[in-house]
Amino acid sequence: MEKGVLLPIFSLPSKYGVGDFGKEAYEFIDILSENNIKYWEILPINDGGQYPYSPRSYYALNKTYISIDFLIDLGLIHNVKYKETNSRITYDDFKEEMYKEAYSNFKKNSEYFEFVNNKNIQEYALFMSEEYNQEIDYTLFLQYILDKQWKELKEYANVHGVRIIGDMPIYPDYNSVEVKYHARYYDLVDGKMEYVSGASPDCFSSEGQKWGHPLYNFEEMKKDNFIYLIGRYKEFLKRYDIVRIDHFRAFDSYFRIPINEPATSGHYEKGPGSIFFDELFKITTSQRFIVEDLGDITKSVEDLRDKYNFTKMKILQYTLNPDTKQDEYDNSKNMVVYTGNHDNNTIVGWYNNLEDEQKENIKSLLIENGSYNLGDKINEAIIKYALKSCAKYVIIPVQDILGLDESARINLPGHEYDNNWSWKMTDFKKFKENIKILNT
Repeated sequence: MEKGVLLPIFSLPSKYGVGDFGKEAYEFIDILSENNIKYWEILPINDGGQYPYSPRSYYALNKTYISIDFLIDLGLIHNVKYKETNSRITYDDFKEEMYKEAYSNFKKNSEYFEFVNNKNIQEYALFMSEEYNQEIDYTLFLQYILDKQWKELKEYANVHGVRIIGDMPIYPDYNSVEVKYHARYYDLVDGKMEYVSGASPDCFSSEGQKWGHPLYNFEEMKKDNFIYLIGRYKEFLKRYDIVRIDHFRAFDSYFRIPINEPATSGHYEKGPGSIFFDELFKITTSQRFIVEDLGDITKSVEDLRDKYNFTKMKILQYTLNPDTKQDEYDNSKNMVVYTGNHDNNTIVGWYNNLEDEQKENIKSLLIENGSYNLGDKINEAIIKYALKSCAKYVIIPVQDILGLDESARINLPGHEYDNNWSWKMTDFKKFKENIKILNT
């Protein structure tokens, strides 16, 4: 079993208002390496604005993650501004003025010209020009800096024994490069959506979820052996050490909701299944992937997952219940155990919302397992429980290591919530102390 932590890049401490590819990211890697933590799961870093699972491009990165400090080190910025450190991100254009100063001082080089000679990045620059009136050369500069800073950060992580797990969002935003220039691969009528993405009622929402993304036209994709999707996967396999496939069940069957109807009006359609994965595994192996097999999962989804020996997921907030029979699943080695993920409450927030009887049942289970002693903090006991798993990986969100309550959760699925995607650390002091729990 190998250990990892879950922390989005945006949740790193920062004096610029949002975490980025800068010095704090390197310090975080140092802390992981010193504590023998082998994996850092970061969520998507595509350009999706405030919504990482609704990318405008699968190839362009979010400019928010550019490190101002490293641009200063290169002599590209002289007029520096800082933000007051707090535990919430403010999504604004605070860094933009400094980016533009760096752009004005940047001298194009051979490395830059090699990078921008990339069809996907050129499409993105054209899209940003047409849709957001952003100068093409400026967009190319930002993407060059992002690509360079990300590759340097990932290399540093790998050299220090830390591997990066990154997410592949299932669908792009409708207002995206993907839809604008590759419309034939989407389920559209005259360029418009009549059906949108979502999820059937499950543990997250009794009314289902309506995400509003465009759906894929898999029949059109089959005609050229899924070259459009395969290209995306090639990119992500270069970007990350392990790719977590978001909403895996959509490859078996996906939920299709009429655009003007609630999620409860949706229905399932057959996905591409083995036809797609047979093509994908001509270029890679299933061991480079984790699949998000949560929610309303059917036997056919499990069969598809197991056919290719994908590493599956288990969330302890769903399975840590003495009344639930989980023996067979618990004994599977080819899985990742999480206390929770970005869509869950923190473990403390989750526990605090349980009924007294449920709390006592869980404490009894933890005591029987040897993970809980009288007076222990519940987050530490559940982490100890996770670490006794026979799973391939155990990934713990930083908020659970810190023992934070529900105010620190990353996302509340299916809800327009001001605090979604906005929690960040203020410093590493408590984290450095608490991470030792992963080595007990």
